[in-house]
Amino acid sequence: MKKYLGLLLLQYFRLLARYQLSRWRPTIIGITGSAGKTSTMEAIAAVLADIRWVKTSEKANSESGIPLNILGLYPKSYSNSDWLRLALIAPLALLRPSDPADTYVVELGIDGPTPPKNMSYLLSIVQPEIGVFTAVNTIHGQHFESWLQAHDQVPNRTAVLTAIAQEKGKLITTLPSTGTAILNADEPLIAHLANKTNARVLTFGTSEAATVQVLATSHEDGRVFHFKAGETQCSLHFHQYLLPPHFGLTFAAALCVGLRYGQTLEEACTALQANFVLPPGRATIIAGKHDTTIFDSSYNSSPEPLIDCFELLRTMVGGRKLALLGDMRELGSASASEHERIGAVAVAVCDAVFLVGPAMAASLLPLFEKAKKPAFVCSSAADAANKLAAYLRPKDVLLVKGSQNTLLLEIAIEHLMAHPEQAEAILCRRGQFWEGERKKLL
Repeated sequence: MKKYLGLLLLQYFRLLARYQLSRWRPTIIGITGSAGKTSTMEAIAAVLADIRWVKTSEKANSESGIPLNILGLYPKSYSNSDWLRLALIAPLALLRPSDPADTYVVELGIDGPTPPKNMSYLLSIVQPEIGVFTAVNTIHGQHFESWLQAHDQVPNRTAVLTAIAQEKGKLITTLPSTGTAILNADEPLIAHLANKTNARVLTFGTSEAATVQVLATSHEDGRVFHFKAGETQCSLHFHQYLLPPHFGLTFAAALCVGLRYGQTLEEACTALQANFVLPPGRATIIAGKHDTTIFDSSYNSSPEPLIDCFELLRTMVGGRKLALLGDMRELGSASASEHERIGAVAVAVCDAVFLVGPAMAASLLPLFEKAKKPAFVCSSAADAANKLAAYLRPKDVLLVKGSQNTLLLEIAIEHLMAHPEQAEAILCRRGQFWEGERKKLL
């Protein structure tokens, strides 16, 4: 019964959101991909900030979050009473003047191939004119594996990735002929969608054929990214963030959006440089207690971004290279092999690791024991904080990264940061609901 009431509530919010969009009528830019969606959303908003009135979906990317965001409603506790509150006040949102923004940049996150967790359902809420497809990997693979098995298909890695790309790719294949598809040219499963859409196609990637080419990244008092479009080149220099190389693709996708709106590459780069603010928990440098440095990438984790973070950790100046690592979730049958792949990089880079979650412990502990390097298995983020507090010494550099929503590794960061009074401003997952979730783990 609870399941059916939940589905009924989703339909209710969906219909109200569609009506609100019919009044508002913004240009909708949809972003999908297995990684990089939120950062791409923020980068696009930065590029367009000086020429459009932009609203983003903020922290909403799901079948419930997107309609509520369109209606200007925000959950407080996600309890039954909170959902009842939202249902009662939702019609009142239609009495307010429509949002003044002329552009809505929305993150489209899916968990599987069936409604309401799939792309088809999200596209029944919003119909983007511009679609951006960032990346494909095995995140959420377990849901696609079970779907493949139910359809008598072998759920190997290739089949899972293909199924994920096909479902996410509906954003691209359903674009109108007046629309624009912005595709990662470096990933074949994404690039081939150029032949399956009626929309104009722009691409980003490292190849010369890309509309916006990522030329190189370098370290010069921060991270510098170099781009080329046609005969024009530009650079972005971020002093305040330690950005992994894959952010080059994030920024290139946003620059493509700028080109779509008639900006030159230089104009788009200038706007991105001036307006981009990285969301908390993504490649942020935080001062730790006792003259330590925390490399906070705790919002979420998947294999390729984590490997990029290890490469950055390798280059950081300081004392010992340490990592607090949480499980990478929803990898399906690829979980063990992906954690082992991560372990091979971690043992080469890190002097010691602190592990939260059974998958990290199973894969990394044997590798570190074999290398005679310290590895600590932690029951929770709070346990990790206690172990780290006793282990850290001046000049140490600590990478923090793990999957979202249940590990809550920001708990450890708050205990270890030099100025915990800044936690609300600079750490991820803030607000009443997340504070309650953290208290459950303390």
